[in-house]
Amino acid sequence: MLSPAALVDKFAADTPQGVWVKANLSSDNGELTWQDITWVQLRRAVDLVARQMEDDLGAGAGDETLGYIGGGDLRYAVVLMAALKCGYKPMLLSPRNSREGHASLLKRTQCSKLAFSPELRSMALDLAGESNDFMATELPALPDLFAAPDSTHYESLVKGEMEDHETVAILHSSGTTGLPKPIYVRSGVLRVGAKLTTMPVPEGRRSMVEGLYSTKLMVSTLPFFHIFGVILLVRCIHHQQPLVMLPFGKPPTAEFVLETIAKAKPTGLVCPPSILEDLCKLPGGLEAISTLDTVLFGGAPLARSCGDNLSKVTNLYNGIGSTEAWIIPNLVAADPADWDYHEWNPNVGIVMEPTGDDKLAELVIRRQPGNDYQTVFHNFPDLNEWRTNDLFERHPTKPTLWKYVGRIDDILVLSNGEKLNPVTFEKIVEGHPGVSGVLVVGAGQFQASLLVEPNPERVKAGADALVQELWSTVEEANIQYPAHARVWRSMITLASPEKPFKRTAKGSVMRQATYRLYEAELKALYDKQQQPLTNGHSVNGVLGSSNAKATIRSAVKSVLVSRAEPITDDTNFFSLGMDSLQVMQLLQTLSLYHITCTTRMVYENPSVDLLLRAVTNGQANDSVLNSVSREEKMSAMIHRYSKFVPMNPPSKARGALPRAVTGWRSYWRPRLLARVAPTASSGQTILLVGSTGALGTHLLHELINNPSINRVYCLNRSAEAIQKQITSFSDRDLGTINFTAHPKVQFLKGETHQENFGLDPDVYAELARDVDLLISNAWPVNFNSSLESFEGVIAGTKRCVDFAASSARRAHVVFVSSVASVMNFSAVRRRDEDAADEVAWVPEEFDADNSLPAKQGYGESKHVASCILEKAARRGVISATILRVGQLAGTAEGKGLWNQREWVPTLIKTSKSLGKIPRSLGPANDGIAWVPLDMAAKVILDLVPPSVQGTMGNLRCFNVVNPQVAPWNELAAVVQQHHSDMEPGQTLDAVEFEEWLNELGAVGVSNGAEEAERFPALKLLDFFEGLKADGEKGLWRFETEKGVELSPTMAQMGAVNGELMRKWLDEWEF
Repeated sequence: MLSPAALVDKFAADTPQGVWVKANLSSDNGELTWQDITWVQLRRAVDLVARQMEDDLGAGAGDETLGYIGGGDLRYAVVLMAALKCGYKPMLLSPRNSREGHASLLKRTQCSKLAFSPELRSMALDLAGESNDFMATELPALPDLFAAPDSTHYESLVKGEMEDHETVAILHSSGTTGLPKPIYVRSGVLRVGAKLTTMPVPEGRRSMVEGLYSTKLMVSTLPFFHIFGVILLVRCIHHQQPLVMLPFGKPPTAEFVLETIAKAKPTGLVCPPSILEDLCKLPGGLEAISTLDTVLFGGAPLARSCGDNLSKVTNLYNGIGSTEAWIIPNLVAADPADWDYHEWNPNVGIVMEPTGDDKLAELVIRRQPGNDYQTVFHNFPDLNEWRTNDLFERHPTKPTLWKYVGRIDDILVLSNGEKLNPVTFEKIVEGHPGVSGVLVVGAGQFQASLLVEPNPERVKAGADALVQELWSTVEEANIQYPAHARVWRSMITLASPEKPFKRTAKGSVMRQATYRLYEAELKALYDKQQQPLTNGHSVNGVLGSSNAKATIRSAVKSVLVSRAEPITDDTNFFSLGMDSLQVMQLLQTLSLYHITCTTRMVYENPSVDLLLRAVTNGQANDSVLNSVSREEKMSAMIHRYSKFVPMNPPSKARGALPRAVTGWRSYWRPRLLARVAPTASSGQTILLVGSTGALGTHLLHELINNPSINRVYCLNRSAEAIQKQITSFSDRDLGTINFTAHPKVQFLKGETHQENFGLDPDVYAELARDVDLLISNAWPVNFNSSLESFEGVIAGTKRCVDFAASSARRAHVVFVSSVASVMNFSAVRRRDEDAADEVAWVPEEFDADNSLPAKQGYGESKHVASCILEKAARRGVISATILRVGQLAGTAEGKGLWNQREWVPTLIKTSKSLGKIPRSLGPANDGIAWVPLDMAAKVILDLVPPSVQGTMGNLRCFNVVNPQVAPWNELAAVVQQHHSDMEPGQTLDAVEFEEWLNELGAVGVSNGAEEAERFPALKLLDFFEGLKADGEKGLWRFETEKGVELSPTMAQMGAVNGELMRKWLDEWEF
C-alpha cells in the first residue's frame, strides 16, 4: 500500500486543488472563517517539514523514532507524513500528558529526536534537556506552514510502498491506568481500515463505517494524535472526503461546534458525547445538528435524553474502537431508537464472552483464518484473540444488540470520553494523616470528584478547614494526572461519620456500595457545580477591588498547574493548552471568590488582562449565544421538513394504486370542483399548484395548447378559483374559456401543506396514480414578511416531495423558485482580490449555502424549499427541477398588465410622485434581465417538458432570466420621456439612488400613512434599502448557457427595450 505521504504526493500531482481539509488557521479572536487546504498545500507543508527534519535532525534510520508534541492542530498530520518521508517512525505525543508521561514514552521508544510547535517550546526543551544526545527542532507556525512555496519540494528518502508490518505511526494509551504506553500502528491497519466499506454486511443492512467515510464534509473535534484522528485522516486521504477543523488555539466546545456548523455548512460531525450534550442545551443546537446527515460519537455513553432527541433529527452513530483495534465496523441500527446499542457485523469476529455477572459480557475479537478485515491482528500478528476489557449488557428483547456499560477494571469513563484510573489518585490522598478513606467518582460526568472520609478526630475541625488542609495533597495527586483527570477544589465533599464507607473483610473500600451510599450527596454536588455556569449572566460588583487581578491570575495558574511555560498577564490561555474542562474549572474557581463570568467571556478574553477588563466592564452578556442567525433559522426549517419516509416502490401501472397512498384519511374533506372523468389517452398528466396568478395563468395557457398534455389538474386554495381563472384569461386576452366543463382541465380546491393536499382521499389517490409532473407555483410574494411566515408553503413543499415519492409514475417536481434565493451571491462568493468591475456569475447549479438568499423572508423561504427538494433528490427520493425565476415583467405581446404592487411599477409610480427617479440601482442591479411574463411561461415548459422522466436522485437547476441585459439608465430615460409626454411641463429628474431613498424616507416621516397611495414604495422601503445595499456588493450576473441550449424561447429572447417599457407604462396608466 502507498504510504500516506506517497498518496498525498499523488493527489497533489493529479488534483492539486482538491480539498484536504477546511481550516481556520488564525489564533486570534476575530470572526471565524475557514479556508480550503488543498492537496498541493499539504504536500508543500509536508515537504517543508521533512526538509527541516533532515536538516536539523538528520535522516531517519528506518526504525528510528521521532517524537512530536504540539498544539493539537493540523501539524500532527503533517509531521506524520513528513517523518515517513525522511525515514522516521513518527510518535504523536498528546500535549495533555504529564511530564513524566512524556519522558516514559520517549524512553520506551528509544526516542532521542523531537519536533515541537512554538506553543509547547518550554515543555519540549525541558524534555530535551534530559540528555546531551537529545535533538529537537521547532516547526513553523501553522499559517506559515501552509503558505510554503512550491520550491520546497522534497524527494522522499524511502519507497512509497509500505508493507503491512511496517509502522505508520506510534500512538499511546491515555495514561489513566498509569504511565502511557506506546502503541505501534502498522500499515496493514491503515490498508484494511481504508477498505472497511467493502466488508460484507447482512442483506438489507448498512455498516456504520459507510456513513463515516461517505459523508461529504465532516466536522471533527478530535486531534490527529488520537486514534480517531488517524481514522479521519485515512478517511480524508483514502476516500478524499474533507474535514472541517475547529479553530486553532481554542478548545473544542459546543459553542464553537455550533458556530462551525452554521458557517462551514458541513454534512457530518464526529465528537465526544459531552459536546453533543452541551449542543443539545444551547439555543439552536438541536436545530443545527438536524442539518447534518451523520453524527458519530464514541468513547463514552451519551445521555439518553440527548441521544433520543438527536436520533430523531439526524443519523446518530454510536462508534466504538480503540488505538489497538481501530474502529469496529458496527451495523447501523435497524431502529433509530436503538442508537445507544451496538450490533456487530458477523465478519468482524466478535465473541461476547460471559463474565461473573450474569448480565454482562466482555467484547473479545477472535482471529478468523483468511479474514483480512480484522485490523487488530495486523497490529498484533502473534495473537489469536484480543480482549478489550470492555463490558456490555444485552438488550432485553433484541439479542443481537449490546450496550456498553464500562470496563472490567476500575477505570472511570467521563462523559467526554476521557478515562481515568482512580486508584493512584486515591492512594496519594489516603496518605494524608487526616484521611481514613478516599473515593474518586465521576463515571458519566464531565469531571471527577473526590469523596473523602476524614479521620474521626479531624471531623470537629469543620469542612472548610479540612478541605484547606487536604488541598496540597490533592494538588500533588493532580500533578500526576492528565488535565481531564484532575479534581477541582470545589469537587471535594466529605463523608459523614454517621455513614462510614462500606468495606470488605480485608478493609478495602467497596467502590460501588459506597457510591450508592452517597449517591444523593454526589448528585447534589454535581448539580450545584452547574449553577454558576447556567445562571452566571451577570458580573459581581466586588470586582472593582484592587485584588481582582491577583485573584484571576492565581485562578488561572491553579488551573494550568502542570504547565512549565511562564504565565504572564498577557499570555493567551489557549496557547498554553487550556481546554474546555479547564475553562469550566476556571469559572468554578473564580466563583468561589464571587467572580462570576461565562465560558464565552473566557474564550473571547483569553488572558488575565483581557478577562479582568471584561468582567469589570460587565461583559457577561450571552446575547451572542441566545441569538439565532438567519442561517440557523433556515437550517432548522430545512431539516424540520427533510425527514423523508421511505416509500414502497410504486407500481408503474395506471390501474394500481401505490400502497403509500391507499387507505389514507383526510382530516378535512374539501369540495371537488368541476370534476370530470379522465379521458383515455397516452398523453401526460400535470398537477399545476397555483394557476390563477399571472405566471400560473400563462403556464396553464401553454399547457392547454400543448397537444402532448392529456390532463391538467389545477390545485388552488380559493373556492372561487374557476371564476378567477376565467377572469384572468379574459383580462390577458388569452381567450374566453369555460373551465367548469373543460375536457382537459380539472380544478381542485386544497392546499399543499395539508394532509392529502386537503383533498378527498380518493381524489388524492387519483392524482398519485396519474400525475407525471408537479409544478409548484403557489407562493405568497411579500418582501416584508419573515421566514417563519412562509412556513405553511414550506411545509407544502415537503408534502409535494411525499406525493412525488409515493406516486405511481414517480412524478417529477418543478419548483418555481426565485433569484431572491441567491441575491446575496456577490457578497458571499466574491473574493477580496476580485476587481470591483469583475462580474461574479451565478452558476446554473444548486447551492445549499444558507448565506446566499436575500436578507428577507421571501428569498429565504424560496431557498429553504429548494434545499428540501435538493436533499430529497440527493437521497434518491424524487427527481426535481429548480427554476430561479428573475423579475417577471409585463407581457411582450397582447394585454398582460404588470402587477402594480410589484417593486418596479411601485418604484416608477413613486418616482413620478417624488419628481425624481434613480439614475442607477447600484452596479449589480443596473443590468436589467427582466423576462416578459408570456415568454417566461414558454421558457419554463421548454426547460421542463411535460415528458421529462428524471431518475430518482436527479436534480436540475436553471436561471430563468433574460440572457440579454439592458442598462437601467436607458429604461429610466424612457420613463422620464413618457412622464414628460403624459404630464407636459413636469420633469422627472434622475438622481442617485441614495438621494431617492432619502426623499422617500422623508415622505414617510413627515406625512405618514396617508401618502401610501401616492408613494407606494413606502411599503417596500426596507426592500429598496436592501436593493441598494445588494447593488453595491459588486457586479453579478446569472449564467444562462444551459437554459439557452434547451429553450428556443430563451435563445431568441431580446433585451428589454424602450418599446416594451412604453407598452408597460401605458398599461399602468399612471
